Amino acid sequence: MALPTVSAADNLRAAGLIALTMSLFAISDTLVKTLFDRLPVGEVIALRGLLIAILLLAFLHFRRRRVVLGQLLDRIAVMRGLIEVAVAFAFFKSLALMPLADATVLLFAAPIIMTVAASLLLGEQVGPRRWTAVLVGFSGVVLVAGPGNASIGWAALLPLTAAFLVAARDLITRWVPTTHDSTTVALTTALAVTIGGWLSLPLGTAGLASAWVWPTMAEWLVIGSSSLLIGTAYNTVVIGYRLGEASFLAPFRYTSVPLAILLSWTVFGDVPSLLMLTGALIVTGSGIFIFARERQLAKRAQLADGA
Repeated sequence: MALPTVSAADNLRAAGLIALTMSLFAISDTLVKTLFDRLPVGEVIALRGLLIAILLLAFLHFRRRRVVLGQLLDRIAVMRGLIEVAVAFAFFKSLALMPLADATVLLFAAPIIMTVAASLLLGEQVGPRRWTAVLVGFSGVVLVAGPGNASIGWAALLPLTAAFLVAARDLITRWVPTTHDSTTVALTTALAVTIGGWLSLPLGTAGLASAWVWPTMAEWLVIGSSSLLIGTAYNTVVIGYRLGEASFLAPFRYTSVPLAILLSWTVFGDVPSLLMLTGALIVTGSGIFIFARERQLAKRAQLADGA
């Protein structure tokens, strides 16, 4: 089977879209972190999820595409959505307890974890180069989350838990039928996250979590802005990956890492240590290598099949 050709111009346009997407995620996380001084995590998750769902429904209506109930309630899509609920609680709680930069870097351990999971659970062949990248990547995680960074302590377990869950979510995504509309799959996730956030309300009432607080107008604007950024990112990432080559785009997925470090420093005054910056560089480099290597092997397999 012939490989589709992608022009250099398309790759550059796609790279710009992926860089934009990851920047939107970083800015959204920054906005959300400002809310946790007063608002409970579950409340922010519920309200943002609801607004994202409304934006996705508006997008479907604008594109004259209807919601297919069978796709919306597909068991794999629902399972993926439930995992995303856990991801949201773990990562947002980490934002409430630790610097944005540290949480973001640890979340980007997901591709490294994904490689291990694919080998152990799916039987995928992982060669010595990728195993080396995995080990090097985990050494970067230790630098960021280990004893040398005592300021974050046990809270480092939260973004690492989110990273494991992201890897599980991405594994499950492989079983979502390709015939399913990507926006509908995103809508399932948004609705699951909304419901999960609302279900935390009884915990607050029972004294097991922070009681819900009605947002101020400024907080509503922050939640709305974050939702708009994420809703936009859901679409730009799809357009980007349809336009360019995944191997070329892999490094641009990490745009949010340096941006998160910069925002963490300038907005919240969290000055990154040399140890943290070194760990971030290692995690980023390992993830980029793993993405590029997987794509290279996939191309070889396609060429072999077409020979």
